[in-house]
Amino acid sequence: MEKTITKDILKNELYAGQRPAVELLYTRYSGMLFSYILQFVPGRAEASTLLVDIFSRLTPQLQTAFDSSLSVYCWLQVEARKIILEYIGKEERRGAGRTNKAYYSSLLEDTSPEHQWVFRELFIYGRKKEELAAQSGKDLAYISGILRECLLVIRKNLE
Repeated sequence: MEKTITKDILKNELYAGQRPAVELLYTRYSGMLFSYILQFVPGRAEASTLLVDIFSRLTPQLQTAFDSSLSVYCWLQVEARKIILEYIGKEERRGAGRTNKAYYSSLLEDTSPEHQWVFRELFIYGRKKEELAAQSGKDLAYISGILRECLLVIRKNLE
């Protein structure tokens, strides 16, 4: 199988009906998306449940993926982020487990205040990178770089 599923491949699979498009997406991208989810929902069972929820919620929206300027995986990741934020918000309202601000702060305690701020604004409060870049006077690439560094630190601290 090809490394990347293009929109044309996905459309052809969807319209041919030989193999459900969600199966194609899941086969190719579930591993990468699962790793992404684990950066925010550290329990594997909890992350697995969320992965299934993400695919079941995004499958009916595939036309949006086709219309998007993003690649299929980037679209999945952007949409998954929204679902993850929604999930984290629900968990915080319930006062549940390790998805609260203190937990994430502990994972990033060895980073700079700027790193902690960028992560908190983007993933705890759900702000957009562009909005944060404009507010901070930094460019989008800088904010994206800080976020990548935060995710690497979180991954390291979860191991």
